[in-house]
Amino acid sequence: MLEDRPETTRGFLLRSRLQDLAQHRLFPLGVMVVAMALVLPSLGAGLLIDDYHHKLFFSGSDSPAGLLDSPLDLFRFFDDDPGRSRQLQDLGLLPWWTSEGAKAAFWRPITSLTHWLDYTLWPDTPALMHAQSILWYGVLALVTALLYRRVSPTAAIAGVAALLFAFDHTHATPVSFLANRNAVVAATFGVLALLGHDRYRREHSKPMLLGALVLLAASLLSAEAGIATVAYLAAYALFLDRGPCKSRMGSMLPYLAVVVLWRLLWNGLDCGVENLGVYIDPLREPGRYAAAVKDRAPLLLLAQLLAPPSDITLMMPPSGTRILWLGALVFLALFTVLLIPLLRQDRVARFWALGTLLSILPISATFPSDRLLTFTSIGAMGLIAQFLAATFASNSGLRDLRPWRLGAVPLAYVFVLVHAVIAPPVLMARSSQPFGPQSFIQQMSLEPLDKAVETQDLIVVNPPLAFITGTSVFVWADEQTPFPRRLRLLASSLFRPVRVARPDVHTLVVRPHYGYYGWVFDALFRDPKDTFRPGDRVELAGMTVEIIEVTGDGRALEAAFIFPVPLEDPSLRWLQYGPNGFEPFTPPPIGQTAVLPAPPPPWDR
Repeated sequence: MLEDRPETTRGFLLRSRLQDLAQHRLFPLGVMVVAMALVLPSLGAGLLIDDYHHKLFFSGSDSPAGLLDSPLDLFRFFDDDPGRSRQLQDLGLLPWWTSEGAKAAFWRPITSLTHWLDYTLWPDTPALMHAQSILWYGVLALVTALLYRRVSPTAAIAGVAALLFAFDHTHATPVSFLANRNAVVAATFGVLALLGHDRYRREHSKPMLLGALVLLAASLLSAEAGIATVAYLAAYALFLDRGPCKSRMGSMLPYLAVVVLWRLLWNGLDCGVENLGVYIDPLREPGRYAAAVKDRAPLLLLAQLLAPPSDITLMMPPSGTRILWLGALVFLALFTVLLIPLLRQDRVARFWALGTLLSILPISATFPSDRLLTFTSIGAMGLIAQFLAATFASNSGLRDLRPWRLGAVPLAYVFVLVHAVIAPPVLMARSSQPFGPQSFIQQMSLEPLDKAVETQDLIVVNPPLAFITGTSVFVWADEQTPFPRRLRLLASSLFRPVRVARPDVHTLVVRPHYGYYGWVFDALFRDPKDTFRPGDRVELAGMTVEIIEVTGDGRALEAAFIFPVPLEDPSLRWLQYGPNGFEPFTPPPIGQTAVLPAPPPPWDR
């Protein structure tokens, strides 16, 4: 077989040229340019969802949420103040099923400063805001290339890893979604901290230690994801550090002190997540977090190493997600078996492998999404580059393991196809449309209405995805179009039929096909432990919700919406989602039932 023959002259020249190219002092700058070029389509991505939250604050407009009061605290979405939560529910900015005490507040002052810079210098030019994100991505690719060069066994392996990192399609959303820039900023400071720590341990430079500690703090103050820096520091102490065991373990103490101090400040500023469905604080709910790691980590690792994107689970039924999870376990088991010979002989491969695994832990605290994988991709691309070298290089020491090569060679070609051939165009495509085609968001959003709506409650019976429809409020506020007195989104249809009944003049009974908050973003607002029981009531301004029937997991399945005025009263304006988007809805006559049809989702049209 060809792989058993001595290395050909062509193969030797190819490897030599790659080695020479990767060793060039300007190679990291070249990787930076390539990375930035691939995400240039994000210049046209515009503003999306949370971006309007920030724009309203900096423009001085009255934000419907009214939560932000500092340019250093732009990621406080809702807090556990009962009065504030009830006010947001009354306005319709939080759904009626929101748990009491729900909180989502993140302290990211450094990333907030980058947005302050955007709205200070070019407040009306989103393309320039995206240009700043592209520059951050270029810097991240540059410093990551330097990290690979510093720790990889050969320049060629470092070069391959750097290019694979620049090509990685999972980076699309953190670059192109302005409010997700925090992931790129945190990773940039995290990699710089690793470079500083490496110099500190190799050269015994105390200034480098101080710099690494400051950079770790900067990473944590950019995003909570910065905690993954410690994952790589721990892997470094175990596998790359050549000092005595006591010294290696002791080297971690200053970094742990920084993390503890950061967490204390975070708590002191009333930041955190509480009583939510998809965000979990590992320190507050360790049992629930452990279960989440079991469910989410395999999907995230599969998305990073192979395919498909973990985001597809947002639209998959539980049965489909379970099948994908089982497939992920099978792939990870096979890959682990193939990695064992490499891990036994190469401490750098062990470093990347452990860093990759540990970096998955913090992001498993929320729903699987490729936008969370920025830190994980650092270790994953380093590991894949070493796996490719072990498979294809003539001097890898593993070429004579015939049973191993039977599995390693096909997988190596799959990795080349996925990460070197498919990933770059996918990165470009996803950078221009981080949440899919713009038409998808538009079809889920409400169009501006006439001025009469300012004195009306706008009631949408069956929005396909209530979370996305609710963001229309921020667009209305930004465009200064008429704003309803209250917005009521009764139930996400999830593109399935919704049954409605009219028992009396004041009441509409709604039964969605899958029940209420069955979609991950709707479930965001309710703690799964906070179950409903038949007869439970939610009292809001102008509307009372009474639970009639619940699902096996305690979600509302059927609910009655009771209004103080007849449903035909002109103070109520009704909408439904139909074949042509949102259209007027007429409540059925008393005693009758209707089924609102399920138009196909936009991706089927």
